Amino acid sequence: MGTALLSLQSDFAASTAPRVIRYPAGTITYHADSTDTGGQFALLEMDAEPGVEPPLHVHRYEDELFYVIEGQLKVYRGAEEITLNPGDSGLLPRNVPHTFKIVSRRARFLVYLTPGGFEAYFRDVVQVLKNAEPGQQLPVPEMLVIAGRYGLTFMP
Repeated sequence: MGTALLSLQSDFAASTAPRVIRYPAGTITYHADSTDTGGQFALLEMDAEPGVEPPLHVHRYEDELFYVIEGQLKVYRGAEEITLNPGDSGLLPRNVPHTFKIVSRRARFLVYLTPGGFEAYFRDVVQVLKNAEPGQQLPVPEMLVIAGRYGLTFMP
């Protein structure tokens, strides 16, 4: 039985980074990261509860595409508000302020990032949180340093 990941790894170097990251309110599964795709893209699956959503932000380098598998998201893209239900997708282009809210009890959705590289941001954040007290949020100064490494700007 083949998988998309195996077909990618036959052409590109396999990532040695963790493929599944667990944090208090969810899980991120890396179906493909930039080392699997020669930097072209990353494909993540998010399984999360409300409360883990990021503040309004801008990506300098990558576009994101959300595809909802289960649950419901409300996506804010520039001045637009879009509701995404299972089977719906929404493009969040670089340099456009955006965020999302999980409006169901739980949501499971794919995040396609192109080009790849930003997926490492989540690994960095979760690594820092491993040393935090249970329920502790990432300190804002540390979050801003990590975000800056990936061309991510949080909006006031």
